[in-house]
Amino acid sequence: MASFFRFWTRQAEIRPFVTIAATEACLSACGDLIAQTLAKHISTEEKPKGYDLWRTSRFILFATCVSPIGVKWHRFLDSRFPIRSPNTWFKTKRRPSSSGHAHSAAAAAARLANRARKKSERKHAAKQVGKRLLCDILLYEPAIYTLFFGSMAVMEGGGLSDAKYRISALLLPTYLTGLTISPIIQTVNFAFIPLVYRVPFGSCFDLFWDSYLSW
Repeated sequence: MASFFRFWTRQAEIRPFVTIAATEACLSACGDLIAQTLAKHISTEEKPKGYDLWRTSRFILFATCVSPIGVKWHRFLDSRFPIRSPNTWFKTKRRPSSSGHAHSAAAAAARLANRARKKSERKHAAKQVGKRLLCDILLYEPAIYTLFFGSMAVMEGGGLSDAKYRISALLLPTYLTGLTISPIIQTVNFAFIPLVYRVPFGSCFDLFWDSYLSW
């Protein structure tokens, strides 16, 4: 498992768009297959329908096409709202104090200065995470939901009117439902997860969200 993780990280650093697209496609397929499996188990029909692999393929296609947008979006947020140090949230190890009154006083002053600096860094980082989160919630998520419902309508053979209907009927309730969990996940994502892992980290939770969307 550790060797696979190292392999994935190396590939994501060398070929970010291809690696993320493949990862997103796999997670999206799993999400839809989970939804179909659950639907089969709770179905009241004597002979439940088999797996709709065409539906799964539509989810895979959408996830693959949208994944570069996610990569670029996280890069934009990272550069637009940078956090000064990746270790902002973690305590630094204390160095053993030197002997002598003068050295102790200097060490105490240094600790106070370091504590004040860390406090300032954390305050700045919290603001930056908040800005990233607001941009993600107010701009990115509504746009992705709009793309999702519109493209699914078109891929299923519906026209522009069907796409407009789905967007108007499903966008707002889906968006509001997503707000119950996505801010928590994305706060952790923006605050603690390195840039290269942010898209797949969110998509690990989207594995269950995709199940909800494809229900």
